[in-house]
Parts: sequence; C-alpha cells; structure tokens
Amino acid sequence: MENSAGSYCLLGSRTGKEASVVGRLGRAGAVILGTTNLSEWGNSRSSGGTAGNGWSAVGGQTEGVYYRGQDPCGSSSGSGVAVALGLGAGAVGVETVGSITCPAMRSNLVSIKTTSGLVARDGVIVTKLRGSVGPMTRTVGDAAVMLTYMTGRSEDDPGRWGIPFSTMPDYTRSLKLDGLLNSRLAVPRNNVENPWAARMNLAPVMEQFDRALDVMRGLGATIIDNANYSSYAEINAADAPQGRVGPSEYRFDMENYFRSLMVNPHNIETVEDLINCTKALPEEEFPSRDIAYWEQVVNSADFTSPEMAREVERMRELGGKGGIDGVLDTHWADAIVFPSVCSSDVPGLVGYPVICVPLGFMPEGTEVRRNLRGDLVEEGPGIPFGLSFIGKPFTEERLIELAYAFEQHTLIGRQRRPVVLPTVDLCDTLRGKGVAAWVLGKLWRGW
Repeated sequence: MENSAGSYCLLGSRTGKEASVVGRLGRAGAVILGTTNLSEWGNSRSSGGTAGNGWSAVGGQTEGVYYRGQDPCGSSSGSGVAVALGLGAGAVGVETVGSITCPAMRSNLVSIKTTSGLVARDGVIVTKLRGSVGPMTRTVGDAAVMLTYMTGRSEDDPGRWGIPFSTMPDYTRSLKLDGLLNSRLAVPRNNVENPWAARMNLAPVMEQFDRALDVMRGLGATIIDNANYSSYAEINAADAPQGRVGPSEYRFDMENYFRSLMVNPHNIETVEDLINCTKALPEEEFPSRDIAYWEQVVNSADFTSPEMAREVERMRELGGKGGIDGVLDTHWADAIVFPSVCSSDVPGLVGYPVICVPLGFMPEGTEVRRNLRGDLVEEGPGIPFGLSFIGKPFTEERLIELAYAFEQHTLIGRQRRPVVLPTVDLCDTLRGKGVAAWVLGKLWRGW
C-alpha cells in the first residue's frame, strides 16, 4: 500500500517490501483494513500556530468524536478515531513524543507506546533512535493481544540489538486483576511544569487523578508522591539537547527512507527536495501551513558527528538518570503514574514505554478552548483524558499488569460514548450482493 505520510510528495510511492509489523499481524490472522489518516509527517512539518492535529494533504481533516469539531491530538489521530468509532478492533500508532498516547487519550482508548525497537520499525516513517510503534485499542486486553503478535526483531531495524528476550513475551499473561497488589508507584508532580500544561485546564484532570491514586491504594499499591524528576527544569530549558537532536535525527532517518523507495514519483531524496515539492503543490496548503520544522532540519548538524553523539548522550542522561531511571531507582518503584496529558515528554527523550488508559472526561461547563490554529476544539465538555503508567525499557509486561488492574476495577472507559457515531456499517456495503453477503451480514450483526 502507499505509505505517504499524508503528503502528496510521497503519493504513489512504494517500498520494496511490507513492514515487519504488518507481516506479523497478518500471519497472526489479523485483517488489515487499510491505512488511517495522520497529522502530516507525524506533526513534523509546521509550527504549532499553523499545524493542525489530524490534518494531512492526502487525508484531509480527522476530527475527534467526543465533541463536535474536536482536536483528535497527536500524529496517530486517525488510528485513535477509527478505533473509537468501532471501525476496527485495534489500530497501529507511531510515537516519538505523544503521538500514540495523546490520540488514545482523547479518544478514550488504551494504548501502548512501546520501548523503542521492541516492535520493528522497518518500513515505518519514524525516526529510529526514539520512535516507537504500538497498539491502540478499546481495552488493555486487546492491546496485550496485539502487542504479543507485533513484537519481534527485524534485520532492517537497528533497535533489534537492544531486545533482551530470547523468546518474545506473551503479554496476555500479564492480564491480572491483582496487578496493583504490592506495587510501588511514583508520582512526579513537577511533570505539570512544562509549556504544554500551561495552556490546559488541569484542575479537573488532577482531581480525577488524585481519586485514581486512592483507588490504586485500595488495590494494594504504595503511592510515592512528589517523586519529582530532578532534571525537569533542564529538560524544559530553551537550550535542551532534544531541540538539536530531533531535527538532526529526522534528516538522517527520513533521507534514508526516501532513498530506500522502489517507486518515488517526485524523486524525493533530501529534505530540501521535500520542501521544494511541498511549496510547489497547492494541495499542501503552503504557506498557510508552514514548514518551520523543516527549516530547523536543513540547518541541523550531521547526526553521525561527534557533536551530535554528545547531544544524544546528554539527552539520554536528562531523560534517564535525571528523569525516569532516577525516580524509579531512588524510590524502588515499579512505574511512574501521572495524567497522560503531561506524561509523554520525558519518555520521549529516551524511548521508554508508556501505557495509557482512560481516566475521565472534562466536566460539563468546561470552557471551550480552540487550538492555536483556531480550527479545532482542544478542550471542552466531555472530552476524555487518560492515565499513564511509565517504566524502564522492556517492562511492558509489568506495565500491563498495573494498567489492567486499574482498568478492570474502574471501567472508566465505559462511562461515556462518543457524540459522533458512524451511520454506515459493513452490512450496508454488502446488501444486495447475494447469499454470501447475507451470511456475512448475519455474522457481523451477531458479533
């Protein structure tokens, strides 16, 4: 299938073979329905004021389903909305910082942003140092099933060397109702001290979060409160290393992907080629949707240089020793727990796993707030928010235990339905096509 990143500049392109994750799901018996819309180029093209979550030139605008005109959030927005509507049992998302977690949260879903490399990323348009591939589903159980069949090494993914398992885990074995018993969970309250949180109405989120902590205490968890990230001020500083690492790794990985294509209709080989193509095609809506991030990319340092190696090391130190590892080791904790709306930045520095489960919904009377572009509702009554469990690399089994126990004892995701629902189903497309279609229709309605 075409893998366009939502851009007309890659429309019609073909890779030499399918991605490993697609092959694994297919061999497990999954029916691949198609590709979903995303924020073009994984939200790595435009500045915040001109970008729009869920918009791509090829796919148009995806909207969330819990408020009319809702911002679906993140780059894997189409995957989140498709599952929320029941168009599939699950979907695949891609994340570096928040692109699986945020659309899952805003669609009242469960998601697993995996340890970078646990799910092979060959054939996937994502940076390989920190980028992850993971499932988005309605339940933790479904996510565990998908993840069990998605994981594995690929000769074409450098992350294969970091996988510590001789045999990949069966993640369904982690679906334990007593998964929170005797657990230790750390709460880094200073996680709200970031630029994104400053725009949000966090009061109802934190109120529901504190209630969730009480639930987890009741289920046997020890909560270590105010277990703060020691390097959080440096992580959010204007000169933080990720501001230089991100554009550099982006150029390196995207240009390698372009050159690997078997069919490349616009002969895109460099980011400069991509910029020129985007400016030339009216469907790309330039300059209304700018190319501010790519302008950083073309001026970035060589990703293979000693200078960039030092920047990567500093970034890992901030996110690890000064971030997740520091908190977990200091407090002998199993995981970090915090509202999903503020939980993606530190794991995104180091490629660590995050599981998101439903936590609640914005209350009636919430003031409607639009995104920076002004065309989508970012905050409003009934819009969901989530809870994240964050761990060290390859601790997905333990995180699933924690998330499943919380989900099953609260069932928060069942408390509200979308306000937007599909009006056509598979049976409508098959009606009048004979006995086989009638049988399939009966089976579908029974399911």
